[in-house]
Amino acid sequence: MNKKRVLVIVENLPLPEDRKVWREIKALKEAGFSVSAISPASSPFSWWKIEEEIKIYHYPRLLYTKAKFSYLFEYLNAFFWTFLLFFRVLLREGVDILQVCNPPEIFFSLGWIIRMKGGYFIFDHHDLSPEMYEARFGRRDSFYWILRALEFVTVKSANKVIEPNKYYRKLVERRTFSLPDKFVIIPTAPDLSELYPNKKNISLKKGKKYMMGYLGVINPQDGVHQLIEAMEYLVKQRGFTDFLLYLIGDGDAREELEKMVEARGLKSFVHFTGWVSSYQTLRKYLSTCDICVDSMPANSYSNLSTLNKILEYMAVGKPVVCFDLKMSRELLASAGLFASPNNPVDLADKIERLLKNTKKRKAMGEEGRERVEKEFNWGRIKKVYQGVFAGSLKG
Repeated sequence: MNKKRVLVIVENLPLPEDRKVWREIKALKEAGFSVSAISPASSPFSWWKIEEEIKIYHYPRLLYTKAKFSYLFEYLNAFFWTFLLFFRVLLREGVDILQVCNPPEIFFSLGWIIRMKGGYFIFDHHDLSPEMYEARFGRRDSFYWILRALEFVTVKSANKVIEPNKYYRKLVERRTFSLPDKFVIIPTAPDLSELYPNKKNISLKKGKKYMMGYLGVINPQDGVHQLIEAMEYLVKQRGFTDFLLYLIGDGDAREELEKMVEARGLKSFVHFTGWVSSYQTLRKYLSTCDICVDSMPANSYSNLSTLNKILEYMAVGKPVVCFDLKMSRELLASAGLFASPNNPVDLADKIERLLKNTKKRKAMGEEGRERVEKEFNWGRIKKVYQGVFAGSLKG
């Protein structure tokens, strides 16, 4: 019997750097599907490559972030190249099931084509794009409503919609007037066979007593500037200088934040690593951290979102300091210490307090790891994900 052919499309991050999508792709391969993927390219550029026996098609990536229509140029570029690569895969390899990951919600027409050919269209809903736009640009203008319309059409076009948590499902179900059976909740979950506590690499501390880590995308809506402001407060107002903060990731705001760090005299305390795609390297950084931090501001997007980094911190057994967001509190419980939303001074205070309390750090880290093992273990959750695709073959 021929393997069923799945094509996965993601625009937000390159593959395999998007660890969430890459876990899903490997789970499909493990379940016996033939899987290809389309994503923007990382550096160095290549049109395609084979990674772990999975073919990834790449296209040139454009990022515009300063103007009102920054998303528009990026999305037009992504759609043009994805459209061409989609037909290449469809005609040469065939596609039985199409999974489209957002943001953005611009590929629903490809789902129509698959459905017209008797295939199955799955929308993997990662982010609330309208709310993310509002958080990034601080306005609810015509582009916000365009994003709402694209979300509506994409959800209506899909056979099945994967949601990361109950809050997303409830909101999207209500505002797209969709029936409950269209949706399935598959919680974000780290792969505990790849992320786990490891031996510390003390050399990373560069002679400092304490080390902190921030992991993930560094875009304007992620609020990393507030984390840098908290570091400045610790150094200049509290005289607390025996620490290093590693910002592990990349994004549209990185260049501006590097200038901010230099201008405020914080280069001895804040280091940018860029993307870390190797789990071995990632474990080295996170395992050496005394605490991990996040700076996502409180808004209609962040309060309902499952932040991958939070679960990855927990997987490595690290206590977390972050702003008090609804979903983050639900994930962390007693494994987190929560600062007043959008208050860098309180964030700094919570960071210093936890760094100086070894016993509390240890207990919080253990609690986080235990919660991930019981509730957010990809080893178990992936069976639900695989079941969505197996079910698509029956109907």
